[in-house]
Amino acid sequence: MTDLPLSGIRVTDLSRVFAMPYAGAYLADLGAEVIKVDSCQAQFMDTTRTLNGPYPDNDPGELHWERGGTFQTLNRGKRSLTLDLRSETAVGLLKDLVRVSDIVLENFTPRVMNRFGLDYASLRAVKPDLIMVSNTGYGHSGPWSNFGAMATALEPTHGTGAFIGYQDSVEDGRLTEGSVPNKIGNSYTDFLASWTAQLAVMASLLHRARTGRGMWIDLAMYQVGVSFMGAGVLDYAFNGRRTNRIGNRHGAMAPHGCYPCRGNDEWVTIAVRDDADWVSFCQALGQPSLAADPRFATAQTRLGHQEELDAIIAAWTGEQGQYQVMENLQARGVPAGPVLNARGMLSDPQFRARGFFEPVDHPPETGLGRREYIGRGWKLSNAKVAIQKAAPMLGEANDYVLGQVLGLDTQAIRRLEQDGVIGQAPSGAASPTVVPLDRQVELGWIVEHDA
Repeated sequence: MTDLPLSGIRVTDLSRVFAMPYAGAYLADLGAEVIKVDSCQAQFMDTTRTLNGPYPDNDPGELHWERGGTFQTLNRGKRSLTLDLRSETAVGLLKDLVRVSDIVLENFTPRVMNRFGLDYASLRAVKPDLIMVSNTGYGHSGPWSNFGAMATALEPTHGTGAFIGYQDSVEDGRLTEGSVPNKIGNSYTDFLASWTAQLAVMASLLHRARTGRGMWIDLAMYQVGVSFMGAGVLDYAFNGRRTNRIGNRHGAMAPHGCYPCRGNDEWVTIAVRDDADWVSFCQALGQPSLAADPRFATAQTRLGHQEELDAIIAAWTGEQGQYQVMENLQARGVPAGPVLNARGMLSDPQFRARGFFEPVDHPPETGLGRREYIGRGWKLSNAKVAIQKAAPMLGEANDYVLGQVLGLDTQAIRRLEQDGVIGQAPSGAASPTVVPLDRQVELGWIVEHDA
């Protein structure tokens, strides 16, 4: 790993669930030694270890806390140290670890870190040049600072719900702007916070190399969310106009939407940007005369006749495969792309050619074997950045961290184990209940399962 960009950098990862654990995983991909501070007390464990799947073949297995796909994705490449932070000894050991670390990641509300004496001021006292990310819902200042938050609950506060939504049908068959706000399909704010944290960490490492000074990164997730709202916020700020929820439509482009293709639940997206695209599109459609139809001759008239236009396009796309439509239009310079579901992504030739899904071998006792995980959307020319290894088994690095890094002798480590401060199996954990896949289809939780 010595040729990787973050080789020699140590990260103490106190975070839980999604945004910061994922940031830590990326840092591990880049060569950092990332030590995840776990707990062997089930009530304090990261919920992605204990509650979230997906599990291979829908089976949690005996070591269910080592088999969840979400945990494996978000914590690949890390080491695991278990500490019961209710113990003053454990808090002291954690501060000792921070003393020999470069970066700390945490995502607790301010009152939690203050209560444990692990706030930035306290940790800076033991590591003056520390870089620390404190990821909260609403930041460390302001009236909402102590509110807890999850990405789904954050979306309304950064305006997403006001912009995301389907169009509504009315009696005459036409569509009007949507009236019901919608959430994004996944917890998108978590991804934004994760990528933002990585950017801030990299900038802080450069700053420390230049000045010798550390940095506290006070990351408010709801503010990060506003950053991708863009045009809608600007339109109101400058023009006093509130943007409609318009589904897959666009305020200036037409046609612009998602259209059915041959096959079960197969779709393609198409965006005609201007009149030149429109002429090319009509040629691909096999109806070049349509370009001069008064209903569709200009962007303005096309916007006013989108229902008729969508019906013509759907009839054409419905006879073809999604890749066939995409390749036909892309060859003519018209933006188009298939709507890939999970199976489509895993088998897509472009993803495969780029090596985006990376194989990882897991410890034999987990029963996971070799699995593929999501990589990164970028490559470096002079460093083989990749997933370094599987997510750690609970407490696998206890001896390494406490012994080799912090210098405790074997007897002291065994005492910590006997006192329950550290451990390699969860205390009080119950095996998660799983619902059979056929029943999940009946309930509408999943669309289908493919043996």
